[in-house]
Amino acid sequence: MSEEVFVKKPMMVMEMRPEFSIQYKASPKLKLKKEHICDRKSFVNHLKKTTKNWKSGRYFLRSDLGPFAEFHISKERKFVLEKENKHKMPYLCWQFFATGRKRKK
Repeated sequence: MSEEVFVKKPMMVMEMRPEFSIQYKASPKLKLKKEHICDRKSFVNHLKKTTKNWKSGRYFLRSDLGPFAEFHISKERKFVLEKENKHKMPYLCWQFFATGRKRKK
C-alpha cells in the first residue's frame, strides 16, 4: 500500500472514550505529509508537535482504509504510540515504519 492514500486527504481524529469514540472537536482532522510517515520517529515527532495543546487521553486517526494509528497522551505529556488494537491487528501506520525506507526530503 502506498503512502499516497494516506497523504491525499486529512484523516479524522477520534477521541476514545470508555464506551465509544467521537470526533475530537478541538482538532477534527489531521493532514500528514510523506515525510511524516517515512519512519516511526518522524511520525511521533509530528504528532507530539501537533498535539502539544490537546487534552490528555486516547486518540486514533481514522483513514478511509481503517484506523491508521492509535496514541495516548498522558497528563505528564508523555506520548505512547500503540502497535496493535485490542484484537491484535496492527495499525496501518506500522507497515511504513517496518520497511526501513530512508527519509525523503
